[in-house]
Amino acid sequence: MSLPPFAPGPARLAWSPSPELGALGKAHGAVLVPTGAVEQHGPHLATGVDIWLAMAVALGVAGRDPSIRVAEPISYGSSAHHVAFPGTISLRPSTFIAIVVDVCRSLARDGFFPILLNGHGGNRGALQVAVSELGADGIRSAAFSYFDLIREDAAAILPDADQGCGHACALETSLMLHLFPGSARAEAIPAGGTPSCWPDPHLYASSPITVWRGFEEINPTGVIGRPADATAEAGARLYEAAVACSLAATQRLRETFATA
Repeated sequence: MSLPPFAPGPARLAWSPSPELGALGKAHGAVLVPTGAVEQHGPHLATGVDIWLAMAVALGVAGRDPSIRVAEPISYGSSAHHVAFPGTISLRPSTFIAIVVDVCRSLARDGFFPILLNGHGGNRGALQVAVSELGADGIRSAAFSYFDLIREDAAAILPDADQGCGHACALETSLMLHLFPGSARAEAIPAGGTPSCWPDPHLYASSPITVWRGFEEINPTGVIGRPADATAEAGARLYEAAVACSLAATQRLRETFATA
């Protein structure tokens, strides 16, 4: 019987006893810190989507490079834009930044190079601040969102990634159908796309304008994009792309910035 996706194992940093971690830290190994959120994902997806997907990608990366370890996840994120919907648990941006900084500072103290692998769009700005704050204190860290790395792959895999991806969308629904099929309510997937609004709220929109708004203002379903475009087959291809791109980014960051 296979272990559940988040079962402890050698890829998890917390699996190792303290003395072993001391030796690992001296080698300046890369440690992925999954960040995400627990928040509404429409009428059809579980509220754990963002952190579950970030953790799944991180463990996929570590499975291909055993020298990379995965820290315990920072499950809650900055999700105030979703609080109109039940099940959303949100940290203030300042709280989220403080947690990220303290976790990375602890890892760096033991010699590790912390890399934040993010699964929630609402964390992007806060992670940039956290990385900057750590840098100002002389601590090297890095952050990326796995979905930003697979834009070209999404365009090749999904019917219309630009308008189909956003939140609880074709991309996330496909990944959940592949990785956690029992959690997706196929019969509840809403039809149609995102009501017209400005600035464009889709995942891969490149508007130079930033504005804060609750998701209930954009769509009463809480969905951005077209989840009806999702398939488990697309999810398998998207997951492969996410792991491959995140592995390449992690290895390049380690080779460029981690000091022996």
